[in-house]
This record gives sequence, C-alpha cells and structure tokens, in this order.
Amino acid sequence: MTRIKTDGLKERKRSPLRDIAPDVVSSTVANKNDDIKIMANISAAVDINNNRFSRMNSFERSTTPVPASCSISEDDDNDSNDAVSLSFSGSDETTVYSDDSDTTTISGGSNRRRRDKQEQSKTNAKTVTKECEVGKYMAGREMTPFQERMNAVTVLPGAFYCIMILLSGGWLSKSIIEGNEYDHTMNDNLNNALFDDSQCISWSWFPNLHALPPLPPVAAAMGIVLHAPFSFIYHWRYAHRLPPGLARTTHWSRRMDQAMIHFCSACMSYATTGRLDFFLVNFLYNADCFYRQFLTRVQPRRNQMRIGISVVAYMIPILRRGEFLLGSKLCVLFGISGWFFSTYPIGGWSHSVFHILLAFAPPILISAALELPASQSQLRVAVHCASLAKGLVS
Repeated sequence: MTRIKTDGLKERKRSPLRDIAPDVVSSTVANKNDDIKIMANISAAVDINNNRFSRMNSFERSTTPVPASCSISEDDDNDSNDAVSLSFSGSDETTVYSDDSDTTTISGGSNRRRRDKQEQSKTNAKTVTKECEVGKYMAGREMTPFQERMNAVTVLPGAFYCIMILLSGGWLSKSIIEGNEYDHTMNDNLNNALFDDSQCISWSWFPNLHALPPLPPVAAAMGIVLHAPFSFIYHWRYAHRLPPGLARTTHWSRRMDQAMIHFCSACMSYATTGRLDFFLVNFLYNADCFYRQFLTRVQPRRNQMRIGISVVAYMIPILRRGEFLLGSKLCVLFGISGWFFSTYPIGGWSHSVFHILLAFAPPILISAALELPASQSQLRVAVHCASLAKGLVS
C-alpha cells in the first residue's frame, strides 16, 4: 500500500500541469526553451481570463447603472490581448530568448511601441474620465417619459402668454388709453393734422390691436417664443428616447435647446434697456456661447455658468436704474427656479417646477419693457390710434 501511494505522488510530481493543460503536458518537451514558451503562453491566457472574470464581477456588484461612456468595451480586451501577445511573442521583432539563460532582451522597437501605447492609454483615460463625468451628470437627471413630456408642456405657457399679450393689445392697458398722462401730449403733438394714420392697425381678427407694440416688449416676447419650440421638441420627443450620457448630451435637440437660451438672453438685453449698444455687446457674448454649444466635446458645467452670466447681464441694468422692487422679484424668481434646476430636490419633477416658475418671468419683463424711454414714442402712437378707433379724438 505504501508503495502504491508513493507511486501516485511521483506521478503527480511528474505532471504539475495535469489540471491546467493536459494536452500540453502529454506532449514531449524538446528543450528548455520550449518549456519557457509554453509556460509563458499558459500564464498569459490565465491572466487574461482572470482579468475578464474580475471585470464581470465588478459589473455584477455595481448597483448603479454605469453610463455607456464609462463601460468597458471589447476594444479594451483587444488591447490587453495585443499587449500580451507583444510581451510573450516568440518573434524576432519583439522578444529574443537566449539558449543559455532564462533572461530576455527587449528590442528598441518594442520599447517605442510600449511608450506610444502608454501615452495613448493616458490620453484615452483622460477622455474616458471626461465622458464619465458627463455620463454621471446626465444619469443623475434621468426622468420617466411622462416627466419629460411634462417638461415639454410646461415650456409652453410663457410662450403663449407672450403671443397673446402682443396680439390682443393687452400691453396697451385701458388705464393708459383713458388716462391723462398721454392726453395732453396727444393734443399738442399728435393732432389729426399731423398724425399719420398709416401707423394704425385695423384688423378684424385682432380688434384691440390698434398699433404695433414697442420694440423692447417685442424683443422680450421674441426671445421666449423662439426658444420654446426647441425646448419642447427635445423634452417631448428625444430626451426620453436617447440613452443617458453623451448620446443625449450631444444630440442636436439638446444643443439647440440650450443655444436658444442664449438667443433669448440677447433679446432680453434689449428688452431691459432699450439700448442698441448694450444689446450689441450682449449679442456678441451670447453668439460665442451659441457657437460653443456645438463643439465636439460638451462641458455641461461650463455651459451652465455661461447661461447664468447671460441672465445676470440683462438684469444688471434694472438694478442700475434703481428699480429694486422689479429686480428683487426677478432675483427671487430666478434664484428659486435655479435651485430646483441645480439640485433636483423632488427628483424628476424638479425640471417641470423649474419651467413653471420661469413662466412668471414674461409678465414682469414685458411690463418693465413698456416703462422704458425707448417704448414711449410707440406707446403714444398706439394710444392715439386707440383713441381714433374709439372716437375719443375728433
């Protein structure tokens, strides 16, 4: 019995690779160099399998879905295989095995390729890190299709208000028409002999629109109205269909949604001042921001900061004129809505609340635009046209 066990131990000692590669062990090893090559190939294969197994385990342990830009692609495995094949290849270009010793010498070409590969890996790592940041940012704002459609619907009230207030003539209130503020001016400067009736409007569809509105409120309405369709298209159609991450962030609908915010800010800069020089400066800044929205690499934080600067820029003239009540209203409104947008305190519904709060801004901005000196001349024309239409001026 003792002899049988000893023979078994000898048999196991003679076959150390019996459990790993029986076909390889059964073959006759010619010399020491062949043993080194076989062991190198086996260890490389085991390392590759272990790496793949560990990656699979890391994915299974993750409880948060990894954005597509942060996932490990098949190219990574191919790169690992390529690196292994370069290290353990028996070709003359990469590795030369000596017959007298176990040491290997790496040629200069292999060193250059290794350095190039390391530099490329560093560059890819930086790119993947930035893509992961964008992916995590978008994944944290993931919403259901119904919530996204509510985001689209809540964009529309502000735009509808601007259209209705301009076309219905609601910007020219009855108190302005019947008040004494403009009556003396009308009698002195705009009597029937000097007034050009062609400036008046008489449309059956819009009976209360007696003249064109002043340019400052038109600029405010135009910015809001032209931004709304792009925001609606993004939230209603694409936001819930595109995967989170770069696929959604780089889509043209999202780019246009944010780019048109800068167009709206440029229009607001004229609506809050009535000055062309101030509008031109803001237009140039917002045009640059508009262009940056379509660069290849998207930077959400930078884009948000630029949007914030564009909003503050058109609010500064209100505070400089000393209209602190108006300025405080806008600051509180933008502050609360911005808090909902940046922190998402109620999850996916925060964006809809953000849009609802901003719907209170157009009435405030249009009322302020009507008070500007640049609006007074056209207001006088509109008042006189309304007086002619109602027979108040003979």
